[in-house]
Amino acid sequence: MSVRCVPCNRSFKGQSGLDQHLQHSSRHRSTTPGLPSTIPAGSTVPKVTIRAVQTITQGAKSPWSRIAQAGSTTALNELSAHCHSTDELEEHSYISVDNAPSIRPNGNEWNKKKPYKCCNTIQGGGGCQTFPAHDFQPPRRALTHQEFRQTPVASAKPKFRAVALDCEMAGIPGGGSEVILLCATDFVTGAVLINRLVCPSVAITDMRTRIHGVTKSSLDKATSQGQALAGWEGARSELWKYIDDKTILVGHALEHDLGALRMIHPRVVDSSILSEIEVGGRRVRFGLHKLSSELPRIEIRKGEEGIHDCLEDVLAAREVVLFCTRARNKEAFKSWAEAKKREQIRLEAERKAARQEKANRRRRNRARGGSTSYTFDSDDGDEEYLRWSDIAEDLGWPHPDTGYDPWSD
Repeated sequence: MSVRCVPCNRSFKGQSGLDQHLQHSSRHRSTTPGLPSTIPAGSTVPKVTIRAVQTITQGAKSPWSRIAQAGSTTALNELSAHCHSTDELEEHSYISVDNAPSIRPNGNEWNKKKPYKCCNTIQGGGGCQTFPAHDFQPPRRALTHQEFRQTPVASAKPKFRAVALDCEMAGIPGGGSEVILLCATDFVTGAVLINRLVCPSVAITDMRTRIHGVTKSSLDKATSQGQALAGWEGARSELWKYIDDKTILVGHALEHDLGALRMIHPRVVDSSILSEIEVGGRRVRFGLHKLSSELPRIEIRKGEEGIHDCLEDVLAAREVVLFCTRARNKEAFKSWAEAKKREQIRLEAERKAARQEKANRRRRNRARGGSTSYTFDSDDGDEEYLRWSDIAEDLGWPHPDTGYDPWSD
């Protein structure tokens, strides 16, 4: 795997070559990686020495944008103008200071008629009929909310103005998810700040390797060699080295990533929300793959079976947000959204007509004395089924025709 020393702009075939370079180079002997104690006047980004960055492409022109130093202030100001309001974030399932659930001392206080799971008696019905004391376990999701913390406030130590990030997850008992990979880049330069595996503190029931390509063996190896971050707390602490509450976090459907890191952050620009709002909030959410392909016209996940590359997803989300927030792309973004509105109106009309036709066939079938089941014999002899996607769409969930892929978040 090719690695690169960003300060020296040199590539190496492997980690050993890079290690020798870092050890013997006079440039690295005279500098210490990390954030400086002060930011030079007029500077918009802390001068951070990134020791090594994995390259995305080799021998080919990089698709990722480079923002010139002279244009960084404008880009950051345009990004800042698109930060979502607290209401917008809460509407998209972000946890905020105001809506963070809390667990009361009495777990049943929110519903006094809810029976204790240990013996099915309700509150006020006497002691436990099965054990010496009631065993009421709040749901894991509620317990998780107790672990949420706000991003540290800005201090004299400078942090990055904007950071793009993404996490990959694995399944844990109870149907939850835990972060197993964290990637973050500087929004302005695209320099990689974090690209680390994370060892969860709970057992993994589903690695989801088919989604992100991370195997249990690779995670175990990184853990045994001390290269993996220690659970979500370790991942969150690592991210907090680069950001404070003034940093703008950039990504796609970041409510999942911040939830996995148990973070409450006030300044977010989410490519999923930007595209949804521009299209008109018609219950439509677009996957990162689709947005990247249609807006900056960058194809991602071109490898085997479309497996996610976390770092590639971070850079793709950065490109989508750059497209959506830069003033020079305003008309192009608007034209794209108008086309999507027309497409959605057409699809909704088609689905409405299809549902009406199904209802008509059901009535005709009932009139003939046939079954009222949701499985029909159509006039042309082909079987027709009531599809889950139709039920989901009626309930207000995203329809698969929109291109939204939950795993693209």
